[in-house]
Amino acid sequence: MKSVFRPRVLLSLLAAFLATGGVAAAGALLRDEPPARVEAGPPRSTTTTSTTTTLPPTTTTTIPGIVQPPAVDLPTPPYEGWGPGTNGPEVQAYEQRLADLKFDPGPVDGAFDQKTVYAMQAVQKLAAYPTSGRIGPGEELYLESFQYAAPLQVGGEPNRTEVDVTKQVLTLYENYQPRLLTTISTGSGENYCYNTPRENPTQHVCEDATTPSGRYTYYYFYKGWHKSPLGSLYNPFYFNKGIAVHGYSEVPPLPASHGCVRIPMHISEYFYTLVHEGDPVYVFGGQDAHITSSTPLGGGSPAPAPEPVPPPGEPAPAPAPETAPPGTTPIVPPVVT
Repeated sequence: MKSVFRPRVLLSLLAAFLATGGVAAAGALLRDEPPARVEAGPPRSTTTTSTTTTLPPTTTTTIPGIVQPPAVDLPTPPYEGWGPGTNGPEVQAYEQRLADLKFDPGPVDGAFDQKTVYAMQAVQKLAAYPTSGRIGPGEELYLESFQYAAPLQVGGEPNRTEVDVTKQVLTLYENYQPRLLTTISTGSGENYCYNTPRENPTQHVCEDATTPSGRYTYYYFYKGWHKSPLGSLYNPFYFNKGIAVHGYSEVPPLPASHGCVRIPMHISEYFYTLVHEGDPVYVFGGQDAHITSSTPLGGGSPAPAPEPVPPPGEPAPAPAPETAPPGTTPIVPPVVT
């Protein structure tokens, strides 16, 4: 036995045993390692991917696109076109198309009246056609394949009003979709004068009639006729001090107001039900207010120019609207027309 298990052999066997046991021990230590540490790499990658995919989408990606109307076939008008006084199913077909596109031609009854003229003028303004208010071959083709233009305000609120001073068209959006398109008449740019304030005036002010660009919000509505030194406004909804969207007996296709946004009377009958206090109003293409002179009444040196908007001073106090909270007095804004 001694010759078999010599010291050198015993040392070799001992070394082999220790080596085998060491590997086994190392394997045991690795198996007992917490899974989180052993699998730290893959879970971290998985977590990162999950976090990236669950981030809330940005505003740009969540704004839905405008739903475009389908093309239709419309009756072909004669070369001279159809206009006020024309009646019949052909006119009714166009009125229905205008109503479907949110231009509001009034009743879809086949009678070509002033409401139909206003709707067609809005169409012609968008198409850059002469604003005759009539239906001709060019209007037929345009309305058959009509598509809404991109909003002027990129990334705008779902419910908002856009006033295009350049084209003289107002577009009202509801849930990001066009709810109403109408012809308008904004500030004429002509110079006019007034005394301010209305009661016991002390200043004579002259300025240019403009509708300034910017972002505003509706803040005050007056139901019915609101009288001012420069005229009366029907159902005005104010958004920039004395400047309002309001009905008016005449809405020419060109700028003609003192700064307000005139809309046809039949639309002003319900326009205020489509908007709310705090809704944004974007005005594009307008000019800044410009006061040309301000002189104290009764002579003397010219006084510093007052705040440029609103132009005509303050109207007489108005009764509280039906929506005013009990016991409160609404702010009555100065008025322009």
